[in-house]
Amino acid sequence: MKWLKDVLLDIAVTVLIVLATSGVLPWAQWLVFIYTPFMLAIKALAFFGGGLGQITRQRKGAEEAPPALFFHALYAINLSLLALNGWWITAGQWALIWLLSSLVERRGG
Repeated sequence: MKWLKDVLLDIAVTVLIVLATSGVLPWAQWLVFIYTPFMLAIKALAFFGGGLGQITRQRKGAEEAPPALFFHALYAINLSLLALNGWWITAGQWALIWLLSSLVERRGG
């Protein structure tokens, strides 16, 4: 469970999406609108940039790395919340983020 501290940003983004889509923090939608294309660009660079994917994640031992299922769950939550609330463009970007992340993970880099 040492990996939990390494995924705090990912958890925070999911909480931010929950708060933004629920209307609890209306101003948070702008943070989501800014963060999402930034994250998509990073994932695209990791995928299309070859070895650049290694820069976006720290090399950890298997016991210290977050399980892939954890990230898939967060991406599913993010995508579902955005789509259910009609944030279609942002939901589409999260679908691409999820796809690119899976492809980088399969490639091993």
